[in-house]
Amino acid sequence: MTLRLLAPHSRTPRSRCWRVVGVGLLAGVVVFALAACTNRTDDEPPRDRDVPSQQIDPNLTFENVTLEQVDDDGNVLWVVEAERVTYSGDRQLASLEQPRGQLYRNGEVVYEVEAKRGEIQQDGEQILLRENVVIEDKRDGTVARGDEMSWIPQEDQLSVRGNVSATNESADITAAEAIFLSEPQHMEILGGAVAKFKEPPLQLSTDYLLWQIPEQLIIGDRPVQVARYDGDNLTDRATSEKIRVDLETQIATLQQNARIAVVEPPLDVVSNELNWDLDGEMMSSNVPLRVVHRENEVTLSGNRGWMDFTEETFYLTDGIEALGRNNEAQLTANKLTWFVPSQQFEAEGNVIYRQVDPPFRLTGPRADGKLEEQTFVVSGGDVVTEILTNDLP
Repeated sequence: MTLRLLAPHSRTPRSRCWRVVGVGLLAGVVVFALAACTNRTDDEPPRDRDVPSQQIDPNLTFENVTLEQVDDDGNVLWVVEAERVTYSGDRQLASLEQPRGQLYRNGEVVYEVEAKRGEIQQDGEQILLRENVVIEDKRDGTVARGDEMSWIPQEDQLSVRGNVSATNESADITAAEAIFLSEPQHMEILGGAVAKFKEPPLQLSTDYLLWQIPEQLIIGDRPVQVARYDGDNLTDRATSEKIRVDLETQIATLQQNARIAVVEPPLDVVSNELNWDLDGEMMSSNVPLRVVHRENEVTLSGNRGWMDFTEETFYLTDGIEALGRNNEAQLTANKLTWFVPSQQFEAEGNVIYRQVDPPFRLTGPRADGKLEEQTFVVSGGDVVTEILTNDLP
């Protein structure tokens, strides 16, 4: 049997009708037609969709019912089947048992949904499903589960809340709430969100993410923790206030108080913007950054730089300063290359090397050496060596 809910016309007096044809009432009365229509105008205040005033009438209970809503042009908005439907006295609220349905946009099924129970409120303006909610996005195969689902056709918005999990070929997600928008095809992930992406193998933990699915972009504007894996092994951790991940190019951009902690070699990279090429094993920044070797206590800073993780080599330019353990050795230059495994430096341009014990200073066009061992060779043109009798300023 089919129950068809006709959507009202806008900006004119409206007539809303629930129609059931040839359905037996469980109260024992058989009817051949049931229709309830109420006229209203746009001047009437809207009802609260979240707390309906209608009371369920157990005498208006039907089994194995299909409900459908169409718009003014006859386009289907949604179709819901239920094992049992019970209506309020004014037919504005329907309580559902074991509902299953399809939600449409532009004449095509966008989502398939099911749950243990649910409600259709305010003449079809909102559908609520509760307990064991399952949602499938038919466009990309995303399957989401949660405790409660809300669908508002006019706003083209589907929300699932409570113990939310979602999975597709790109990621596995858990959160307190997920909001699906069908046009554009975006997903908002809110509240204790953990998103595990399969390629690149990356995990994001934060309170909010926007997933622009067709563009393969992940955007977050809340503090985020990032973990990168090689198989089951953690290789890097990162934190920032904002993040943008391009899943296609596999480039993550971390902004505001960004920090990448590399497990091996043991490095911390800090800046207000870090561009992390996850596939090419590169990291770069066009704003000031600082690099710290956690074991050897060597610190480098510069206005721009990049790192090749495969070669374990750092390149810094403009305003460079390198400090050895306890600041006992200091190097400034215009350009610097740091070979992390050997701790060897190559510096160019206005090189100044100073150390405390023994106290002296070298200046020249080029230099190479190791800060940790306080051994440096300055070469290439005019080289000046100064023996300092006092501690460095």
